[in-house]
Amino acid sequence: MKLADRFILSFCLFIFSSIAVFADVMPLYTGALQKGIIGFLQVPQKFNVYLYPRVDSQILDTVEWNNIEVKYKDAKLEPAELFAVQIPSKNYAFCMVVDEQDDWYKIIYNKEKNKSGWVKPEKDDDFWGLRDFYSFYGRKHGLGYMKNIDYHQRGIYSGAYDGSQKLGGFTLIKNIRLNKISGNWALVTVVDFDNKLKIGYIRWREDDGQIIIFPRMDK
Repeated sequence: MKLADRFILSFCLFIFSSIAVFADVMPLYTGALQKGIIGFLQVPQKFNVYLYPRVDSQILDTVEWNNIEVKYKDAKLEPAELFAVQIPSKNYAFCMVVDEQDDWYKIIYNKEKNKSGWVKPEKDDDFWGLRDFYSFYGRKHGLGYMKNIDYHQRGIYSGAYDGSQKLGGFTLIKNIRLNKISGNWALVTVVDFDNKLKIGYIRWREDDGQIIIFPRMDK
């Protein structure tokens, strides 16, 4: 192989490996988010996870992370095994929150083994309840269905309740713009690829707590 060809090959491998290393973490399928979560906690690059919501409690683990890996006291994980969302280019890193008490938040800090523990955030606004999270990021970036949800079987309705009038269905969705959250429903403006607008309510969460739509935070 010529020197120039080797250089081009090495350069291409570097580019592809960089893309893989700094890949975004997003909940693309419904199983990526635990049912019944109450929000998300934006975590610093090093933090302690406690057994109980107090500083004199046992420290279950110390977590330190960067865009490449997550380090625990005795293990290393991929970012996708810790975060619900991580967008390295925008410094977003959120963990799922399943409980709160006295300004402490119980997070899932190992998704594969379903390990949870308590974290005291550095700032009060590091915690985002689901309504606030969707209202901010959904308005900013729009919404998208999880990949295992067949949105062709879904519809857009006149009200935020079962039994309301169905206003239409979807062919190919170009964008879902959030207007407001109302319980398990969202008032949205849906733009099809033919640029036709549909305004009404769609479900973003099932009655059992399963989230089926998520803000497109990688946009």
